[in-house]
Amino acid sequence: MPFPPPALEEYLLETGIIDRSQLSLAKKLQHRQQGPLLMILLELSFIDLEQLSRLLDLGRTYPFDHAANAG
Repeated sequence: MPFPPPALEEYLLETGIIDRSQLSLAKKLQHRQQGPLLMILLELSFIDLEQLSRLLDLGRTYPFDHAANAG
């Protein structure tokens, strides 16, 4: 995965792509399925293919590590 999950989760919430209840459900399923969070969000129809593509591109160019470097 090109970016750490906590930063991705923060980004998804801050931008309003998903809400906390959607994230909570997706994380429960992720724990059971051991799959990438973005794929689970797609399976649940919380994001669409276009959003998935944009998030993957964004993760390559901006690795969602700003939260880790904020200290």
